[in-house]
Amino acid sequence: MKLFYREKGNASLPTLIILHGLWGASDNWLPLAERLATQFHVILPDIRNHGHSPHAGEHTYAALANDIREWIDSFHLHTSPFIAGHSMGGKCLMHLLLQYPKIATKAAIIDIAPKSYDLTKEHLQIAEFIKQFVFDNGENRTMLHQRIRNSIKEERLYQIVLKNIDKDQEGFKWKINIQAIMKHFPDIMGWETVTERCPTPTLFIRGEESDYIQTEDIPYIKYIFPHASFITINGADHWIHTRQPSRLADSLEHFFLERIS
Repeated sequence: MKLFYREKGNASLPTLIILHGLWGASDNWLPLAERLATQFHVILPDIRNHGHSPHAGEHTYAALANDIREWIDSFHLHTSPFIAGHSMGGKCLMHLLLQYPKIATKAAIIDIAPKSYDLTKEHLQIAEFIKQFVFDNGENRTMLHQRIRNSIKEERLYQIVLKNIDKDQEGFKWKINIQAIMKHFPDIMGWETVTERCPTPTLFIRGEESDYIQTEDIPYIKYIFPHASFITINGADHWIHTRQPSRLADSLEHFFLERIS
């Protein structure tokens, strides 16, 4: 699985890898990467079935974690990188850390907990729209956007859909592998209870306006990640990187560059 990726910052700086969430891609994190590029060599992969990375029928966290492990190994880094993951990318990172705790010097889990979630109306709405939408290659991009806008009124969902459209010589197409995503919704939303414990220093970042990490989740998180710490970013919902990019960048920079005691 040869993952597509983007880079920001000088390669001589400490490596920071950021894993995006469901419906996302590496380019969603470029503004944050720009802020972090003075202190880190930031590498942003597209997870399988997203962005410009290859499609595959399987979309389980075991498969995603194996992709990322092999991809990191391909860089032959002299020291383990820092790794952050948001939402689906955060769950992928937790699976990776539990299997290979030395793969990261430190890790940051952004607004997701090691637990199962209900499939939201929003996820279903996006999936059903992408599944049924038919491209008309006789129309230009403006016409296409207007046709989508006629069906999707909420701005954030509209932007998510647009971000998942690509165009090549044959015309418009979806970047995301919607068949694999819908088939594996139970895996993406799920979490299998684990007994392993991860020694890696790990920061859990919550959005003040998000309910993805609840207070009652903290004891189980601390059981799995005994060296976990927690912060809440004010004025942010689940999409912290778009609502509060400066505060998120500052939090990541402080945590990753703080000396391990």
